[in-house]
Amino acid sequence: MSARQEVDLEEFLQVSGKKPIPADLSVYRTPSGIPGLDRLVEGGLEKGSVVLVVGVPGSGKTTFALQFLHYGAFSLKEPGLFITFAETKESLYRHAFGFGWDFSELERQKLFQVLQFKPHQVTGLIEEGGGAIKDEIKSLGVKRLAIDSITAYTLLFKDDYQRRESIVSFIERLHDWKTTSMIISEMPPTVSETREGSIGFLSDAIIALHYLKPDKESGREHSVEVLKMRGTNHSTRVFPLSFESKGLRVRSEALSKD
Repeated sequence: MSARQEVDLEEFLQVSGKKPIPADLSVYRTPSGIPGLDRLVEGGLEKGSVVLVVGVPGSGKTTFALQFLHYGAFSLKEPGLFITFAETKESLYRHAFGFGWDFSELERQKLFQVLQFKPHQVTGLIEEGGGAIKDEIKSLGVKRLAIDSITAYTLLFKDDYQRRESIVSFIERLHDWKTTSMIISEMPPTVSETREGSIGFLSDAIIALHYLKPDKESGREHSVEVLKMRGTNHSTRVFPLSFESKGLRVRSEALSKD
């Protein structure tokens, strides 16, 4: 990435030839809840899609997914489910409350739930058709789902064929449940785009969260890039991502790419 270039989002859409967002967009898209992101993806995420969120530790992946779920539950009354393989519910709620997101209250309103599993437990659940996950989705009427993280799950499989078949089954289950889903992964963005059979190759969309040093003299900076989104004329630029008091925001000045 090279020097920054100031670009107004409205101007960017005009210059790039992107179409204006249609009035009936809500029929097939849903807002992400991340200010500034939806204008880069024709107004929102495709309903029922599986979105892979990739990035190194500290890039903001868990916060990104929690903000997506909180916006759906709090603003749209769309029940959300967070499946975690590592963090406890208490840790997640404490992290979220720092941004003013009260998931405890949403849980009391039956608009949110956390399920914690060991990775090997999920393998059995998927093979059985979903088990406790499917039951929770049906009971709560889940519309939005996030998984943190798929990396631990895929490490269970030493054989590439088994890994791919398991990922295919996993994504098929998510599509069957008709939830708009975010899957967090530690996979490098370049690998998620190009490796055939990877979770990125099989997902409907890939959003990369970068956490890089622009040069040797500067500190690390957060940014976001939409690498892939099926059926969407999305931006291919990198945009700064800021951590603010109420969550993440995609800023409007683009970072040009080499």
